[in-house]
Amino acid sequence: MTDDAKPWDLINGSERVLDTVALERYEICKTCEHFRPVPKTCRKCGCFMKMKTTLSKAKCPVGKW
Repeated sequence: MTDDAKPWDLINGSERVLDTVALERYEICKTCEHFRPVPKTCRKCGCFMKMKTTLSKAKCPVGKW
């Protein structure tokens, strides 16, 4: 699964998902074996998941959302 989101999408006005979608994605992340609770990042992509889950172009690196 290709992730078309880039770090600068967090500050350049890129489209965001609804808060409910972001929360649903983040809840999935928190149950994943690749999620690091501290500092809330993904071992696969290295992203800060609380922020990445808000981006409409973002994809889970292992296809969970």
